[in-house]
Amino acid sequence: MRSILYSLLLIITRVFLPVLGLFNPKLNLFYKGRKNLLNNLKKVLSHNSSPIIWVHCSSVGEFEQGLPVIERLKQTYEGWKVLVTFFSPSGYEAVNNELVDFKFYLPLDTSANAKEFIDSVNPKMALFIKYEFWYNYLKELQKREIPTFSVSSIFRPTQIFFKPFGKWNRRMLKAFTYFMVQDQQSLNLLKKIRLENAAITGDTRFDRVLKIKEDPTRFPEIEAFCQNKKVFIIGSLRPEDDDVVFNLVKTHPELKFLIAPHEITEKHIQKIEQSVGSSIRHSMLQEADTNKQTLIIDSIGKLSRLYRLADFAYVGGGFSDGIHNILEPAVYNLPVFFGNSYYLKYKEAVDLTDMGGAFPVANASQISDKLKKLEDENYLQQTKKSIEKYVNTNRGAAEKVVALIEKMAEK
Repeated sequence: MRSILYSLLLIITRVFLPVLGLFNPKLNLFYKGRKNLLNNLKKVLSHNSSPIIWVHCSSVGEFEQGLPVIERLKQTYEGWKVLVTFFSPSGYEAVNNELVDFKFYLPLDTSANAKEFIDSVNPKMALFIKYEFWYNYLKELQKREIPTFSVSSIFRPTQIFFKPFGKWNRRMLKAFTYFMVQDQQSLNLLKKIRLENAAITGDTRFDRVLKIKEDPTRFPEIEAFCQNKKVFIIGSLRPEDDDVVFNLVKTHPELKFLIAPHEITEKHIQKIEQSVGSSIRHSMLQEADTNKQTLIIDSIGKLSRLYRLADFAYVGGGFSDGIHNILEPAVYNLPVFFGNSYYLKYKEAVDLTDMGGAFPVANASQISDKLKKLEDENYLQQTKKSIEKYVNTNRGAAEKVVALIEKMAEK
Protein backbone atom coordinates (compact mmCIF):
# COMPACT_ATOMS: atom_id res chain seq x y z
CA MET A 1 0.00 0.00 0.00
CA ARG A 2 2.80 2.43 0.93
CA SER A 3 4.56 1.65 -2.37
CA ILE A 4 1.40 2.51 -4.32
CA LEU A 5 0.93 5.80 -2.44
CA TYR A 6 4.59 6.65 -2.99
CA SER A 7 4.27 5.98 -6.73
CA LEU A 8 1.12 8.12 -6.93
CA LEU A 9 2.89 10.97 -5.18
CA LEU A 10 5.73 10.81 -7.71
CA ILE A 11 3.26 10.83 -10.61
CA ILE A 12 1.52 13.90 -9.16
CA THR A 13 4.89 15.58 -8.68
CA ARG A 14 5.87 14.91 -12.29
CA VAL A 15 2.55 16.30 -13.59
CA PHE A 16 2.64 19.53 -11.59
CA LEU A 17 6.38 20.30 -11.80
CA PRO A 18 6.16 22.28 -15.08
CA VAL A 19 3.41 24.48 -13.63
CA LEU A 20 5.11 25.01 -10.27
CA GLY A 21 8.34 25.83 -12.08
CA LEU A 22 6.69 28.91 -13.58
CA PHE A 23 6.52 30.44 -10.10
CA ASN A 24 9.72 29.08 -8.55
CA PRO A 25 13.15 29.35 -10.26
CA LYS A 26 14.54 26.40 -8.29
CA LEU A 27 11.66 24.13 -9.24
CA ASN A 28 12.03 25.30 -12.82
CA LEU A 29 15.67 24.17 -12.82
CA PHE A 30 14.62 20.94 -11.09
CA TYR A 31 12.14 20.27 -13.91
CA LYS A 32 14.24 21.42 -16.87
CA GLY A 33 17.29 19.51 -15.64
CA ARG A 34 15.30 16.28 -15.85
CA LYS A 35 13.85 16.75 -19.34
CA ASN A 36 15.19 14.01 -21.63
CA LEU A 37 17.55 13.12 -18.81
CA LEU A 38 17.73 9.37 -19.36
CA ASN A 39 18.22 9.75 -23.11
CA ASN A 40 21.02 12.25 -22.55
CA LEU A 41 22.61 9.96 -19.97
CA LYS A 42 22.58 7.02 -22.39
CA LYS A 43 24.12 9.16 -25.11
CA VAL A 44 26.95 10.39 -22.86
CA LEU A 45 27.70 6.92 -21.51
CA SER A 46 27.51 5.14 -24.86
CA HIS A 47 31.25 5.64 -25.44
CA ASN A 48 32.31 4.65 -21.93
CA SER A 49 33.92 1.25 -21.38
CA SER A 50 35.28 1.81 -17.87
CA PRO A 51 33.68 0.49 -14.66
CA ILE A 52 31.53 3.12 -12.96
CA ILE A 53 31.18 4.09 -9.30
CA TRP A 54 27.86 5.86 -8.76
CA VAL A 55 27.81 8.51 -6.01
CA HIS A 56 24.53 10.21 -5.14
CA CYS A 57 24.39 13.50 -3.23
CA SER A 58 21.41 15.65 -2.39
CA SER A 59 23.18 18.95 -2.94
CA VAL A 60 26.53 20.72 -2.84
CA GLY A 61 27.03 20.18 0.90
CA GLU A 62 26.74 16.42 0.57
CA PHE A 63 29.03 16.50 -2.47
CA GLU A 64 31.69 18.31 -0.43
CA GLN A 65 31.21 15.63 2.22
CA GLY A 66 31.68 12.89 -0.35
CA LEU A 67 34.71 14.41 -2.09
CA PRO A 68 37.39 12.94 0.22
CA VAL A 69 35.89 9.49 -0.39
CA ILE A 70 35.70 10.04 -4.16
CA GLU A 71 39.34 11.11 -4.20
CA ARG A 72 40.46 7.96 -2.38
CA LEU A 73 38.24 5.72 -4.51
CA LYS A 74 39.81 7.13 -7.68
CA GLN A 75 43.22 6.22 -6.26
CA THR A 76 42.12 2.76 -5.13
CA TYR A 77 40.14 1.82 -8.25
CA GLU A 78 42.47 3.22 -10.89
CA GLY A 79 40.85 3.62 -14.27
CA TRP A 80 37.30 3.52 -12.90
CA LYS A 81 34.96 6.43 -13.60
CA VAL A 82 32.87 8.33 -11.05
CA LEU A 83 29.32 9.32 -11.93
CA VAL A 84 27.70 11.77 -9.51
CA THR A 85 23.98 12.49 -9.34
CA PHE A 86 22.24 15.34 -7.55
CA PHE A 87 18.70 15.80 -6.33
CA SER A 88 18.98 19.57 -5.96
CA PRO A 89 19.67 22.16 -8.69
CA SER A 90 21.94 24.05 -6.29
CA GLY A 91 24.22 21.02 -6.15
CA TYR A 92 24.15 20.24 -9.86
CA GLU A 93 24.72 23.84 -10.95
CA ALA A 94 27.51 24.57 -8.46
CA VAL A 95 29.69 21.49 -8.82
CA ASN A 96 32.48 21.31 -11.38
CA ASN A 97 35.25 19.05 -10.13
CA GLU A 98 37.99 17.21 -11.99
CA LEU A 99 37.37 14.07 -9.90
CA VAL A 100 33.88 13.75 -11.38
CA ASP A 101 33.74 12.07 -14.78
CA PHE A 102 29.97 12.30 -15.27
CA LYS A 103 27.40 14.57 -13.61
CA PHE A 104 23.60 14.25 -13.85
CA TYR A 105 20.42 15.04 -12.00
CA LEU A 106 18.84 12.01 -10.33
CA PRO A 107 15.71 11.04 -12.28
CA LEU A 108 12.56 10.94 -10.16
CA ASP A 109 12.46 7.80 -8.02
CA THR A 110 9.94 5.81 -10.04
CA SER A 111 10.35 2.09 -10.57
CA ALA A 112 10.75 2.54 -14.34
CA ASN A 113 13.32 5.33 -13.94
CA ALA A 114 15.34 3.31 -11.44
CA LYS A 115 15.50 0.30 -13.75
CA GLU A 116 16.40 2.36 -16.82
CA PHE A 117 18.99 4.43 -14.95
CA ILE A 118 20.78 1.41 -13.48
CA ASP A 119 20.58 -0.42 -16.81
CA SER A 120 22.33 2.52 -18.45
CA VAL A 121 24.93 3.25 -15.77
CA ASN A 122 25.59 -0.36 -14.76
CA PRO A 123 27.47 0.74 -11.62
CA LYS A 124 29.93 -1.59 -9.94
CA MET A 125 29.02 0.03 -6.62
CA ALA A 126 26.75 2.81 -5.37
CA LEU A 127 27.33 5.34 -2.59
CA PHE A 128 24.60 7.46 -1.01
CA ILE A 129 25.95 10.39 1.00
CA LYS A 130 24.50 11.19 4.44
CA TYR A 131 20.67 11.42 4.29
CA GLU A 132 19.84 10.00 0.87
CA PHE A 133 17.28 7.16 0.80
CA TRP A 134 15.37 6.48 -2.43
CA TYR A 135 13.06 3.49 -2.35
CA ASN A 136 13.04 2.33 -5.98
CA TYR A 137 16.73 2.94 -6.62
CA LEU A 138 17.69 1.02 -3.48
CA LYS A 139 15.27 -1.77 -4.34
CA GLU A 140 16.76 -2.11 -7.83
CA LEU A 141 20.35 -2.05 -6.54
CA GLN A 142 19.51 -4.76 -4.01
CA LYS A 143 17.80 -6.90 -6.65
CA ARG A 144 20.93 -6.76 -8.82
CA GLU A 145 23.25 -7.38 -5.84
CA ILE A 146 25.23 -4.21 -6.52
CA PRO A 147 27.30 -3.22 -3.43
CA THR A 148 25.54 -0.19 -1.97
CA PHE A 149 26.90 1.99 0.83
CA SER A 150 25.50 4.72 3.06
CA VAL A 151 28.43 7.07 3.68
CA SER A 152 28.76 9.48 6.61
CA SER A 153 25.15 8.75 7.46
CA ILE A 154 23.66 9.98 10.68
CA PHE A 155 20.46 8.74 12.31
CA ARG A 156 18.23 10.22 15.00
CA PRO A 157 15.42 8.68 17.09
CA THR A 158 12.92 11.10 15.53
CA GLN A 159 13.38 9.64 12.04
CA ILE A 160 10.57 7.51 10.63
CA PHE A 161 12.85 4.45 10.35
CA PHE A 162 12.68 4.05 14.12
CA LYS A 163 8.94 4.64 14.60
CA PRO A 164 6.33 1.86 14.99
CA PHE A 165 4.76 2.95 11.68
CA GLY A 166 8.08 3.01 9.82
CA LYS A 167 8.16 -0.59 8.56
CA TRP A 168 8.01 0.40 4.88
CA ASN A 169 10.81 2.91 5.35
CA ARG A 170 12.95 0.40 7.24
CA ARG A 171 12.74 -1.83 4.19
CA MET A 172 14.86 0.71 2.33
CA LEU A 173 17.66 0.41 4.87
CA LYS A 174 17.89 -3.33 4.31
CA ALA A 175 19.04 -2.65 0.74
CA PHE A 176 22.38 -1.25 1.92
CA THR A 177 25.41 -3.49 1.92
CA TYR A 178 26.97 -1.43 4.70
CA PHE A 179 26.47 1.76 6.70
CA MET A 180 29.44 4.02 7.50
CA VAL A 181 27.89 6.15 10.25
CA GLN A 182 29.11 9.26 12.01
CA ASP A 183 28.44 8.45 15.64
CA GLN A 184 27.53 5.93 18.32
CA GLN A 185 23.87 6.98 18.47
CA SER A 186 23.45 6.17 14.77
CA LEU A 187 25.06 2.77 15.26
CA ASN A 188 22.84 2.01 18.25
CA LEU A 189 19.68 2.98 16.37
CA LEU A 190 20.53 0.67 13.47
CA LYS A 191 21.23 -2.18 15.87
CA LYS A 192 17.90 -1.52 17.55
CA ILE A 193 16.14 -2.40 14.28
CA ARG A 194 18.45 -5.41 13.79
CA LEU A 195 20.82 -3.91 11.25
CA GLU A 196 24.30 -5.06 12.23
CA ASN A 197 26.04 -4.18 8.94
CA ALA A 198 27.37 -0.86 10.21
CA ALA A 199 30.45 0.76 11.69
CA ILE A 200 31.41 4.18 13.02
CA THR A 201 33.76 5.83 10.54
CA GLY A 202 33.18 9.47 11.45
CA ASP A 203 32.33 12.52 9.38
CA THR A 204 34.23 12.92 6.11
CA ARG A 205 33.63 16.68 6.18
CA PHE A 206 36.58 16.95 8.55
CA ASP A 207 38.83 15.53 5.83
CA ARG A 208 37.31 17.91 3.32
CA VAL A 209 37.85 21.09 5.32
CA LEU A 210 41.41 20.04 6.17
CA LYS A 211 42.03 19.61 2.43
CA ILE A 212 40.56 23.03 1.68
CA LYS A 213 42.84 24.54 4.32
CA GLU A 214 45.83 23.38 2.25
CA ASP A 215 44.50 25.17 -0.85
CA PRO A 216 46.87 28.08 -1.64
CA THR A 217 44.13 30.22 -3.26
CA ARG A 218 44.39 33.83 -2.13
CA PHE A 219 42.19 36.90 -2.54
CA PRO A 220 44.62 39.86 -2.47
CA GLU A 221 41.90 42.44 -3.11
CA ILE A 222 39.92 41.17 -0.11
CA GLU A 223 43.04 41.04 2.05
CA ALA A 224 43.68 44.68 1.11
CA PHE A 225 40.09 45.52 2.06
CA CYS A 226 40.60 44.01 5.52
CA GLN A 227 43.50 46.44 6.19
CA ASN A 228 45.01 44.30 8.94
CA LYS A 229 41.95 44.95 11.12
CA LYS A 230 40.03 42.32 13.06
CA VAL A 231 37.68 40.59 10.64
CA PHE A 232 34.29 39.05 11.40
CA ILE A 233 33.00 36.84 8.59
CA ILE A 234 29.31 36.02 8.16
CA GLY A 235 28.95 32.77 6.22
CA SER A 236 25.77 31.48 4.56
CA LEU A 237 23.64 34.37 5.82
CA ARG A 238 19.93 33.54 5.72
CA PRO A 239 17.18 36.20 5.95
CA GLU A 240 16.29 34.84 9.41
CA ASP A 241 19.80 35.81 10.58
CA ASP A 242 19.58 39.36 9.25
CA ASP A 243 18.49 41.19 12.41
CA VAL A 244 21.27 39.67 14.52
CA VAL A 245 23.95 40.33 11.91
CA PHE A 246 22.84 43.85 11.01
CA ASN A 247 22.77 44.88 14.69
CA LEU A 248 26.20 43.32 15.16
CA VAL A 249 27.69 45.33 12.29
CA LYS A 250 26.18 48.57 13.59
CA THR A 251 27.55 48.09 17.11
CA HIS A 252 31.10 47.15 16.08
CA PRO A 253 32.55 49.88 13.86
CA GLU A 254 36.05 48.74 14.88
CA LEU A 255 35.63 45.47 12.95
CA LYS A 256 35.67 44.70 9.25
CA PHE A 257 32.84 42.43 8.08
CA LEU A 258 32.70 39.98 5.18
CA ILE A 259 29.12 38.89 4.48
CA ALA A 260 28.40 35.90 2.22
CA PRO A 261 24.64 35.33 1.71
CA HIS A 262 23.46 31.73 1.46
CA GLU A 263 21.52 32.53 -1.70
CA ILE A 264 22.83 35.37 -3.81
CA THR A 265 19.74 37.29 -4.85
CA GLU A 266 19.57 40.96 -5.75
CA LYS A 267 16.77 41.44 -3.21
CA HIS A 268 18.82 40.12 -0.28
CA ILE A 269 21.99 41.94 -1.32
CA GLN A 270 20.09 45.23 -1.52
CA LYS A 271 18.63 44.61 1.92
CA ILE A 272 22.14 44.04 3.31
CA GLU A 273 23.41 47.24 1.67
CA GLN A 274 20.53 49.28 3.06
CA SER A 275 20.88 47.81 6.55
CA VAL A 276 24.63 47.87 7.23
CA GLY A 277 25.45 51.25 5.74
CA SER A 278 29.10 51.45 4.70
CA SER A 279 29.41 48.51 2.30
CA ILE A 280 30.60 47.44 -1.14
CA ARG A 281 29.98 44.36 -3.27
CA HIS A 282 32.99 42.20 -4.06
CA SER A 283 32.14 42.42 -7.77
CA MET A 284 32.46 46.22 -7.58
CA LEU A 285 35.42 46.42 -5.21
CA GLN A 286 38.02 49.06 -6.07
CA GLU A 287 41.21 50.05 -4.26
CA ALA A 288 39.53 53.19 -2.97
CA ASP A 289 36.81 51.15 -1.24
CA THR A 290 39.02 49.90 1.60
CA ASN A 291 37.48 52.54 3.87
CA LYS A 292 34.15 50.68 3.76
CA GLN A 293 33.27 48.55 6.78
CA THR A 294 31.49 45.67 5.05
CA LEU A 295 32.31 43.64 1.95
CA ILE A 296 29.41 41.67 0.47
CA ILE A 297 30.53 38.47 -1.26
CA ASP A 298 28.17 38.37 -4.25
CA SER A 299 29.45 35.20 -5.94
CA ILE A 300 29.61 31.53 -4.97
CA GLY A 301 32.56 29.22 -4.37
CA LYS A 302 34.76 31.46 -2.24
CA LEU A 303 33.40 31.19 1.29
CA SER A 304 35.25 28.10 2.54
CA ARG A 305 38.57 29.72 1.62
CA LEU A 306 37.69 33.21 2.87
CA TYR A 307 37.40 32.01 6.46
CA ARG A 308 41.21 32.04 6.63
CA LEU A 309 41.12 35.86 6.52
CA ALA A 310 38.89 36.16 9.58
CA ASP A 311 39.23 36.27 13.35
CA PHE A 312 35.62 35.35 14.18
CA ALA A 313 32.79 33.70 12.26
CA TYR A 314 29.02 33.59 12.29
CA VAL A 315 27.37 30.78 10.31
CA GLY A 316 23.78 31.22 9.17
CA GLY A 317 20.81 28.89 9.37
CA GLY A 318 20.47 28.63 13.14
CA PHE A 319 17.25 30.65 13.11
CA SER A 320 15.71 28.83 10.13
CA ASP A 321 15.96 25.12 9.30
CA GLY A 322 19.44 24.35 10.59
CA ILE A 323 22.96 25.76 10.61
CA HIS A 324 25.26 25.46 7.65
CA ASN A 325 28.79 24.03 7.76
CA ILE A 326 30.57 25.31 10.87
CA LEU A 327 33.56 23.04 10.22
CA GLU A 328 34.67 25.37 7.41
CA PRO A 329 35.54 28.18 9.86
CA ALA A 330 36.51 25.74 12.63
CA VAL A 331 39.40 24.34 10.57
CA TYR A 332 40.99 27.81 10.87
CA ASN A 333 40.43 27.71 14.65
CA LEU A 334 37.88 30.52 14.51
CA PRO A 335 35.44 31.00 17.38
CA VAL A 336 32.08 30.30 15.70
CA PHE A 337 28.70 31.88 16.45
CA PHE A 338 25.29 30.73 15.18
CA GLY A 339 21.60 31.09 15.98
CA ASN A 340 20.42 29.08 18.97
CA SER A 341 17.10 27.82 17.57
CA TYR A 342 18.17 24.93 15.32
CA TYR A 343 21.58 23.53 16.13
CA LEU A 344 21.11 20.63 18.55
CA LYS A 345 20.74 18.06 15.76
CA TYR A 346 24.24 18.88 14.50
CA LYS A 347 26.85 16.86 16.35
CA GLU A 348 29.73 19.19 15.55
CA ALA A 349 27.77 22.20 16.82
CA VAL A 350 26.96 20.48 20.11
CA ASP A 351 30.52 19.15 20.49
CA LEU A 352 32.17 22.51 19.81
CA THR A 353 29.71 24.30 22.09
CA ASP A 354 30.50 21.86 24.91
CA MET A 355 34.23 22.38 24.31
CA GLY A 356 33.94 26.16 24.35
CA GLY A 357 34.75 26.70 20.68
CA ALA A 358 31.26 27.55 19.40
CA PHE A 359 28.57 29.85 20.76
CA PRO A 360 24.81 29.59 20.10
CA VAL A 361 23.28 33.06 20.41
CA ALA A 362 19.85 34.66 20.46
CA ASN A 363 20.87 38.20 19.54
CA ALA A 364 23.75 40.52 18.67
CA SER A 365 24.36 41.61 22.27
CA GLN A 366 25.25 38.02 23.22
CA ILE A 367 27.87 38.01 20.46
CA SER A 368 29.21 41.34 21.72
CA ASP A 369 29.49 39.97 25.27
CA LYS A 370 31.47 36.98 24.03
CA LEU A 371 33.71 39.17 21.85
CA LYS A 372 34.55 41.16 24.97
CA LYS A 373 35.67 37.97 26.73
CA LEU A 374 37.68 36.92 23.68
CA GLU A 375 39.74 40.10 24.02
CA ASP A 376 41.54 38.19 26.79
CA GLU A 377 44.44 36.65 24.84
CA ASN A 378 44.72 33.63 27.15
CA TYR A 379 41.02 32.86 26.79
CA LEU A 380 41.19 33.34 23.02
CA GLN A 381 44.15 30.97 22.65
CA GLN A 382 42.48 28.39 24.88
CA THR A 383 39.38 28.59 22.66
CA LYS A 384 41.44 28.20 19.48
CA LYS A 385 43.33 25.20 20.88
CA SER A 386 40.06 23.46 21.79
CA ILE A 387 38.79 23.92 18.23
CA GLU A 388 42.06 22.73 16.68
CA LYS A 389 42.14 19.62 18.86
CA TYR A 390 38.54 18.76 17.96
CA VAL A 391 39.12 19.06 14.20
CA ASN A 392 42.36 17.08 14.23
CA THR A 393 40.90 14.33 16.42
CA ASN A 394 38.15 13.72 13.86
CA ARG A 395 40.28 13.50 10.72
CA GLY A 396 40.68 10.25 8.78
CA ALA A 397 37.05 9.25 8.17
CA ALA A 398 37.49 8.93 4.39
CA GLU A 399 40.31 6.43 4.80
CA LYS A 400 38.13 4.27 7.06
CA VAL A 401 35.20 4.48 4.64
CA VAL A 402 37.22 3.37 1.62
CA ALA A 403 38.88 0.56 3.57
CA LEU A 404 35.42 -0.80 4.44
CA ILE A 405 34.17 -0.37 0.87
CA GLU A 406 37.13 -2.37 -0.44
CA LYS A 407 36.47 -5.10 2.09
CA MET A 408 32.71 -5.29 1.52
CA ALA A 409 32.82 -4.96 -2.27
CA GLU A 410 35.06 -8.02 -2.48
CA LYS A 411 32.57 -10.27 -0.70
